[in-house]
Amino acid sequence: KRPSFPKLKFDVHALTSAVIYSSTNMKLCVRVLLLALGVSGEKCDESNECDISSHLHLATKGIKSSYLISEFQPNPTGLQEDSHKIELSGPPNTAFQGCIWCVEADGSPTEGAGAVAASATSYGKVDRFNPVSGTFDANGVLTVTIPELENPSFTMFLSQSCPTGNVNIKDDTAALLAAVQTIYDSIGVPDSVADAQNLPRIRTTLNNPPGTDLGYMGTEPKLVFRDATDGALYQVDDQGKASPSFIFDTHGNQVASSQFDPDPRKTTFGVVNPTRFADMAVVVGDPHIQNLGGGHYMLLKEGSFSVWHFSLPQPHVEWQIFAHYAGRQSFTKGLLLVDTSGSEPSSMEITSEHCEWQTQSSSKKWSPVNSEAPEVLLSNPSSRMKLVGNQRKDVKKIQLFIADEKDPVATLKVMCRQGHHINLKLHMENQKWASFVSGELKGQKGQPRMPTAKTSMLQLATREDEDFEIKKTWAQLGGSSHAQQYLQNLDEHPNKLMFSQMCNPQAQADARALCQKHLGTAAHSSYFEECVYDVCSGAGEVAAEMAAEMLKF
Repeated sequence: KRPSFPKLKFDVHALTSAVIYSSTNMKLCVRVLLLALGVSGEKCDESNECDISSHLHLATKGIKSSYLISEFQPNPTGLQEDSHKIELSGPPNTAFQGCIWCVEADGSPTEGAGAVAASATSYGKVDRFNPVSGTFDANGVLTVTIPELENPSFTMFLSQSCPTGNVNIKDDTAALLAAVQTIYDSIGVPDSVADAQNLPRIRTTLNNPPGTDLGYMGTEPKLVFRDATDGALYQVDDQGKASPSFIFDTHGNQVASSQFDPDPRKTTFGVVNPTRFADMAVVVGDPHIQNLGGGHYMLLKEGSFSVWHFSLPQPHVEWQIFAHYAGRQSFTKGLLLVDTSGSEPSSMEITSEHCEWQTQSSSKKWSPVNSEAPEVLLSNPSSRMKLVGNQRKDVKKIQLFIADEKDPVATLKVMCRQGHHINLKLHMENQKWASFVSGELKGQKGQPRMPTAKTSMLQLATREDEDFEIKKTWAQLGGSSHAQQYLQNLDEHPNKLMFSQMCNPQAQADARALCQKHLGTAAHSSYFEECVYDVCSGAGEVAAEMAAEMLKF
C-alpha cells in the first residue's frame, strides 16, 4: 500500500461521540406524532414497523422524545459547587426552552416516627426547578447551567415547563403534570439500595414518563453520561486522586473504562460523549478500523479482507462481509456481503464506482437494489437480510436476521461517495452472538488501542491484518466480474508518496481547519486526528464531509 512510517479512532457517531438519534422497529408509525417530535424520513412496512432517523446527539433503540439529558454530575468530587452544568441532546441548530427539576428519593412515605420520619418527609418533594434555554449546536449538544444540585437520591426531569413550586408529587399529581406539560426525559440516581427502590415509585406516581432509573453501584455517582452511539447510560465512581475511577452501567454492573473512547472518567460538557465500542465496529477513511475487540488502528495494506464472518451451526447461518481496500490511499472501494446459509449462495455488493447496491441470488443475475425501503434483500430458510430506512442509494442500513428471530444479529450501516470511498459501521445487537463471529472486525487480543484525546495523527496505531487478507479474486468470493475489473484497475495505481512529502506543516494546518469546519465539537477526539490524516494525505475535503456525516449515521 505505502511505505511504513512512524506509528501513525475513531470517535464515533460515530460516532461519538456523537450525535445521532435513530430509532428502529417502532410499532407506531403515526406521521403526526413523528412531525411533532421533529422526526422525518420514516418508512413503514406491512407490519407497521418503522425505521426513523433524526440527527440528534445520540442513538437510542426506543424513541422517547427529541430532547434528552446526556451528561451531569450528581455529586462531583471536591467541595460543594454553587452551580452545575447539565448537557442536553436535541435537534441540531434549534432553539430550546424547558425546565430541569428534581424530585427527592430519600426516605420512604411509609417510614415511622422520629428522625426517620423527618427523612421521610423529603420523599417525593420537588427539591429544585430551574428554567433553561439555549440553542443546540451542529452536533445537537446544548450545555446549560443551573444552581447546585442536592446530593442523591433524586430523579432529575427535563420537561417543557417548570413546576409551580416545591410541591410533593403525591399531593396533586395531576396539577404537577399539567404544569410541567411534556416530560422529555428523566434519570433516577440512588445513593443506597433502599432509595433505588424508591425511584420506580416516583416514576409510577408521575404516570411513567420517559427515562431511566440507575441501579445502585455502592456509592453516589460523581458523573452520569449517555453513550454517544446507543444512548446507554453510564455512571462514574470517582475515587479521587488516590484511587482510579470506576465505570458502571445502568444496572450498577462495573464496566472497564478501556472499552470507551474518549476516557469516560472525564467530563465532556459541550462536546461529544464517550462511546463504548464493545458492540460496535467501524471502518472509515484510509481505512481506520475500530473492531469489536477494542482494537483501533489504521490498516497499511490494500487488497481483499474478511471483515466480518458469522457462522452458526444450528440453524445453519453463514454470513461473510468482505472489503476491498484499494487506490491511492487504500480507502474502502468495495464491499461484498455473501450469504451461504442456504443451498444456493447469494450476494450483495457495492463499489465506489457508482455507489449502487447490487444483489445476486440463485438466478446468478445481478440486479440493482430498489431504493424503496424496507425490503428483504436476501432470504434463506434460516436467515434473511433486510434493508431498512434511507431512500438514498448511497446510504443504506442492512439488518441481518436468523430465521424467525425478532431482533437482528447485527446491523450494517454503509455510506458511499461516488468516485471516492465507502465508510461502514457494524453493530452487534446482542452479545450472545459474539462467540460466532470472526474476521477483521472481531479483533484479536493484543491489538493496539487508539490513544483517546489529544493524540497526534503521527501516533495513529497501524496494522497489516495479514491474518484476514483473502487471496481470492473478487468474483471468486462471490462478487461480480464488473466490480472485480473496477477494483483491479484501482490496484494498479498504488500510492508511492511518503506521508511527510504530502503533508507538511501548512498542509496539516489546512487539514485541521477543514476537519474543524465539518466535525465541530468532535475535534477533541482521535476521530478528528484520523480526519486530519485523511484530508492531509490527499483525500481532500470530501473525507471530512463523509466523516462528519458518518458520525451522525
